[in-house]
Formats: sequence, C-alpha cells, structure tokens
Amino acid sequence: MTASVRSLAVRILNTPGFVDDALAPTRETLPDPRDRALLTMLVYGATRHRLTLDALAKASSGRKTIDAALLPILRVALYQLVFLSKVPAHAAVNEAVEEARRAAPKAAPFVNAVLRGVQRLEGGPHMLPRPGMAPLGLKAQLWGKDVAERLSVAYSHPEWLVRRWLGHGWSAERVEAICAADNIPPVVTVAGVAVSGDPRNVEGFKEGKVRVQDETAARVAPLLDPKPGETILDLCAAPGGKSAHLASLTNGLIVAVDQSMERVRLVRDSCRAFSNVRIVAGDGRRPPLRPVFDAVLADVPCSNTAVLGRRADARWRLRTGDIAKLHPLQDALLDAAASLLKPGGRLVYSTCSLEPDENEGRVEAFLKRHPGFKATKMERADPAGGTGGGFACRLKTT
Repeated sequence: MTASVRSLAVRILNTPGFVDDALAPTRETLPDPRDRALLTMLVYGATRHRLTLDALAKASSGRKTIDAALLPILRVALYQLVFLSKVPAHAAVNEAVEEARRAAPKAAPFVNAVLRGVQRLEGGPHMLPRPGMAPLGLKAQLWGKDVAERLSVAYSHPEWLVRRWLGHGWSAERVEAICAADNIPPVVTVAGVAVSGDPRNVEGFKEGKVRVQDETAARVAPLLDPKPGETILDLCAAPGGKSAHLASLTNGLIVAVDQSMERVRLVRDSCRAFSNVRIVAGDGRRPPLRPVFDAVLADVPCSNTAVLGRRADARWRLRTGDIAKLHPLQDALLDAAASLLKPGGRLVYSTCSLEPDENEGRVEAFLKRHPGFKATKMERADPAGGTGGGFACRLKTT
C-alpha cells in the first residue's frame, strides 16, 4: 500500500490547480489512516520544499533544467530522502524509478542517478536546514553568498518574496525565522486546543460544536469584544470559523455575509450548531444591510503571506503585483464595514498577511478617510512553531 501512496502523491502534484483540491478526494479513498497521513505528508512536504528539492536534483545531475514531467517524481522521492527520517531510502528510490519507468521508460536511469547522486552529496560542510531535524551536511553548496538567495533556496521561498521582506527593513534573522516557520507542518487546534491526528475524530466535531482554527486566527473574534445581546456582522465570513467563534462568545445575533452560494454553504456548515447565526449572500462591498450593528468583523481577502505553512502552494501562486491589486478591495470592505456600524460601534480589520501595506497601511488610509474612527488595539504575529501569523486592528467610532 505504501508504494501506491507515493504514486498517488505524484499524481496529485501533476494535477493542475490547488493541491488541496486534488488531495482531499484522493485521501478519502484510502481506508488506512496511516496511508492518509503519509499521502498528506508527501504532497504538502514536496510542495513546500520544492525549490530546495529542485536545487538538490540540479546539483546532483549537473543540469540547469530538468524535464518538468520528472520533477514531481523527483520531488516526492527527494522529500522522503532528505526530510523524512523514518522512510527507508531504498523504498523511496525504487518506487521513484518504477514511477519514472511507467511515465517515461527512458528516464528511469536518470531518476535513479539523480537520487543516488543526492545520497552521495551527503556528509559535507554546507548545512541545509530541516524542520524538526538536524541540518543535513552537503558536499555541494546550493546557493551563493547573497542573503536573499540563501534564504530562498535553503527554505524554499520565492526569491522575490524574501527580497520584499528584507526590503521592509526586517532583519535577516527575522526573515529566516519566518521562512523556517513556514516549513513546519501546521498545528491543528480545535476550540483553541492543539490536537494530534484527524480533528474529525474529536468529540463534537461532526455536530459542529467545536471549531478548527489556527491559534492566531482564533484571537480575532475575541478582539471584537462581543457582548451579550449585541448584533454583530461578519462581513467576509467564509469558511465560517470566525462566525462560529463569535456565535460561541455571545448570545447576540451574528449575521454572516459572503458573496457566493458556494461560500455561503461553507459558512452554513461551520455554523450549523449555532442558532444565533443568520447567513446572507451578498457582496461585502455593497451588502444588503442597514447600519444596525454594534460590531463588525472585516477579515478581508489578502496575500496569505502569514499562513504559507498552512496553505502549501500559496507561496508559488503569489506574484509580485498581486499584493497591491488587493488594496482597493480591502479598502472597499473596510469602508462598507464602517458604514454599517451604529454610533459608538466597534470594527475589527484582520488579515492573514505579514505585509505592512495590507495591514498598517490599510488602517492608516482608512483613518484618513474616516476621521471619526480611532485605532484602539493592534496585534501582529509572525508564524512560529506550526502556527500561522496575522494582523488585526480594533477601530472604534469616536
């Protein structure tokens, strides 16, 4: 069964689109929870570390480019060889060679040579960091002297993103810590408590009585300071975790808004255990609502740079211009949220981004447009220890 799991991992990596979309239905076909766990580990690990794995393959082969059809096979095998201590090396190599033979028979010797070559690179003075393991000494250096290049290759992050973070004036040590944290498998928390294994097995999960949230994300709803009997709006509610959290914190009415029926269904599923949630389909920039809310949460779409560990392929999908393109949407959602508050109401703006222009920059621009508001509390967190980062700011009408 283990061999077929490796083949399934390669197949998922070859599937266009988000790896989560291909992984979820494939994982459900495996009856053994150990196989499901291995498949998840291989897919996410090969995705997170792909830049490092490709650099290893190129160093071993002496080639600057490798056939794209072979890269998923090599990535899955190299991830096992380099980043998993309990997987026998011969099993990873043999299965990769067989997978290559099925895909392109003439390529099998090349795949075998690359994998054996990487094994021969071990034992040198150049240290490759590995999450939860001792660094791996290599005989070949995979990067040059440039700090951004080193962090990019060693921790498998797009170089432009590393340079952007350094360009914010952040120290190399801080950027390295962020990159390292992004490669730690995320900690799953249910109702604020870390759990091991499948959270679906936790008592109350199937009934919707407990919430699966990142630890940082779980701090957003309490920042809104919900009070008994209040009417509260969650303006960008899907998938519904924060709406459910708000509903658990107060007996007041929670109105959850999102723009499509598909996203509304996600919210409905997350909030099915709470009778005080009303769900509305509508554009958050122009919601079909009146200013009757004591508090509004605007957890806006963003670059996701604070949760790259949880969203395995997000780092490879993000492009240099994408961050600025989101600013008008973020501003429009903040303005809409402000327009729906009662006098004296509270507003929390939050993102799962590290970018100052998506965070403090949007708050500063909002306060210039809305001088009747003031920021009363601001929280920022870098990813660390398997927990994502994020930003949240509470604003209040004066």
